[in-house]
Amino acid sequence: MEDSREPTGAVHIHGTGPVQKLGSRCLPLTLIVGDYDRTRPLLDGRVQVDGIDLNARSGQIGDFCLRPVYEEYDVAEMSLSWYIMARCRREPVIALPVFPLRMFVHPYIFCRSDAAYAHPKDLVGRRVGIPRYRLTVALWIRGILKEYYDVAPENLLWVTTAEEGAGFRLPPDVSVTRLAGANVEELLLRGEVDALFSAVIPDAFRRGDPRIRRLFPDCRTEVEGYFRSTQIFPITHTIVMGESLYRRAPWVAERLVAAFREAHKQCEDFYLADPKHLTLPRAVFILEEERATFGADLWSHGVSPNRHVLETFVRYAHEQGYIPEPLSLDQLFPDNTLAL
Repeated sequence: MEDSREPTGAVHIHGTGPVQKLGSRCLPLTLIVGDYDRTRPLLDGRVQVDGIDLNARSGQIGDFCLRPVYEEYDVAEMSLSWYIMARCRREPVIALPVFPLRMFVHPYIFCRSDAAYAHPKDLVGRRVGIPRYRLTVALWIRGILKEYYDVAPENLLWVTTAEEGAGFRLPPDVSVTRLAGANVEELLLRGEVDALFSAVIPDAFRRGDPRIRRLFPDCRTEVEGYFRSTQIFPITHTIVMGESLYRRAPWVAERLVAAFREAHKQCEDFYLADPKHLTLPRAVFILEEERATFGADLWSHGVSPNRHVLETFVRYAHEQGYIPEPLSLDQLFPDNTLAL
């Protein structure tokens, strides 16, 4: 068995210099996470973790929502909705207050271009396609539509195309029809559903297909207004580790939180050093506009700066039947990370 005691005298590497040895008592761990710019310094080894010999690899973002990837690695990215369901079931997994994926969900609501819809209220009584009802993006969309647009989940007719999985049970008060094996994007284009809630940008939209558009006519303004009134940048994924590993080596949790923070700092420093680092013609304006609109700490890790976001998410999950009772944040994250 590997020695999981906290190493002493470890050297934490920052920057892009050569990797240094961290001592003979490094704990070997495997990590899988999406290949985001903010995690790449961990994936390529620029950021090392004190006392840990980290074997990091990238995975497909969708896998963290659809497969129990966390069972195959010591540390793994995981869908936030799947995680809180697993936590309620007392599965042996615990999350770090690290949030590698966040996204505004308004831009992921689509309809046909020839529809007269311009507001979520226009979808009441309509058919909404989504691959799985339980997806974290859908949880956020439904919560936002109910709280800010007065459109409850039971006001819509849901059409799914795949088994839910993750131990999720559909709530009894919503209408859900499953068309096994169908393609939700094609259902929208053929007019068999009236709207599409998606975790990704549909291929047809990316190709410029004239038959599909976003529901909100001015989606950018809608997102900015939502953020101004809520200060919420929705969290969709977290990082988890096995409870047995945490019990053996609780120091690992603190070290990993620090490492993810350092990786994000290196990413942000790179962009801010010179807009020319980005392959975007208007990068100089984009960086200025993003910080002016959303502030400098939008991707912060830790419980404290994200408390209102996480509490909103837990409330939505309870209201929508993902979990039988609300969880406090100290039930979701290790004790030694709550104040980080």
